[in-house]
Amino acid sequence: MPTFEAPSPAEGEGPCHQILQDLDIGLVRANLEGYILELTPRFATLLGLPPDGRPDATVGLHLADITPPQDLAATLTQMEAALAGERQPWVLPPRQTRVDGRAIWVHLQMTLLRDAEGRPLQFVGIAHEGAPPTDALPDTSATPVAHHDGRLGDGFDVIAGMSHALRTPLNAILGFAQLLRVDPGEGLSAGQSEKVAHIEQAGAHLLALLSDVIDLARLEARRLPLQIELLPLAPLLDEALASVAAEAEQAGVSLRVRLPEDAMCVWADRDRLRQVLRKLLHHALRAPGTGGLVLLEVQSLHHQVALTVSDTLHELSAAQQADLFQLPAAGRDPGDGDGTHLDLHIVQRLVELMQGRVEVSSAAGLGTRLRVWLPQGQTLQPLPEEAFAPTRSAFGDLEGVAGDQPLTVLYAEDNVVNIELVRQVMRMRPQWRLEVAYCGQDAITMALRDPPDLLLLDMHLGDMSGLDVSNVLTRQPHTAGIPRVALSADVLPDLVREARAQGFVDYLSKPLDVGRLLRLLDRVSQLKAP
Repeated sequence: MPTFEAPSPAEGEGPCHQILQDLDIGLVRANLEGYILELTPRFATLLGLPPDGRPDATVGLHLADITPPQDLAATLTQMEAALAGERQPWVLPPRQTRVDGRAIWVHLQMTLLRDAEGRPLQFVGIAHEGAPPTDALPDTSATPVAHHDGRLGDGFDVIAGMSHALRTPLNAILGFAQLLRVDPGEGLSAGQSEKVAHIEQAGAHLLALLSDVIDLARLEARRLPLQIELLPLAPLLDEALASVAAEAEQAGVSLRVRLPEDAMCVWADRDRLRQVLRKLLHHALRAPGTGGLVLLEVQSLHHQVALTVSDTLHELSAAQQADLFQLPAAGRDPGDGDGTHLDLHIVQRLVELMQGRVEVSSAAGLGTRLRVWLPQGQTLQPLPEEAFAPTRSAFGDLEGVAGDQPLTVLYAEDNVVNIELVRQVMRMRPQWRLEVAYCGQDAITMALRDPPDLLLLDMHLGDMSGLDVSNVLTRQPHTAGIPRVALSADVLPDLVREARAQGFVDYLSKPLDVGRLLRLLDRVSQLKAP
């Protein structure tokens, strides 16, 4: 590490220094090597530096000297990334300190200042008091928490944190249940297989309810951004029908579709329209017993598209139709507890956000009809052929059997149970060798030393995010081409979209779909085959 040399004062810097010292701002300046040039009293107070309370006593120290050990690797990595050309500021994990006898959370954002020609000048950091992270327990010794204003902004953050926390144990429950079912070495009896199936079904139901609660919280907090675009309906309808085909077959329900001859497009958000279609079809198939018919049809009328799911399995009274999209009031029996009202309430809210509406009709002997109206899209030019193809993996269509040459997957994960689950899955693909990095910095070091064939990244590592790891490796020529796949309990659409925008070829969610990971490994094997 180079030695620190104090710069000579520039003209006019004296008055600026005095202004900064007088302002109640938590600010630090450091040179390009990371040595502190100046920090304000507020910055020292927030971070508890130095012990004697004199900010100037810290001048000349390195930023690493005032960084907690768990954040050091992330800080140094981000500094290198900024000097290499990264233009975005970075935020360090919040830390808890005590100021005036009360516990506070301090948030620190760093950035690299540049001159008019883009040349680096110095690092600047701003510290401020903020809310605790979502996974932090409340400190009962701190000042009382103010009541929310009813818009659920902070409440959504808490629920999102709970979702991440609940998905982690569900990952082990559902992951190992899938392994018991699909691993040929287990040799389960018929009774054991049936019990495992019950575990999977109950876990999948809990997971669906958890996802719905998160969506509802985002809707209430008005934090559900949509990407409205012109979408061809055909591939989305095919995908939705395929997702419920096994359920319909098991229930003995005939599943039919009636589409217009002409290709049709709508203005909608792709992910949310896919979600709406699946919920409508699942609702139509939820009746007990077997038999019946479910019909999905599409019609165009007055610049709108009607997507109708009809079934012969339900008959709703007028009162039931009026309450179908409403959440049960507090203290009211929600019914059979299958989440129907929650599902259809979310459908209605999503459709309204996409400038559409939902209708319901039902009659004795005829069943129930749910109809979604969406704005119809018109194209002056034919859409490319690939726009109508079903959604496929970013690896493309690969034919042939998986090769037997040795391949390596580097898995960055700090949870030992999640690691053991992936290790057990990898036993079913013996040509693959698993390497484990327990933090982001280790993943970077191991990948640079020996580039793997596949990089599997948790999005929340102890020292940095999976996106941070990916960004560092992307800037190195010999690691830039490694396929990167996310495996995370954080499934908020914003993060998924950001990962895909940064080049991740897939985003696997926890609880892990074992079959999907195995298919991913097979596709990479085919891609690597000579």
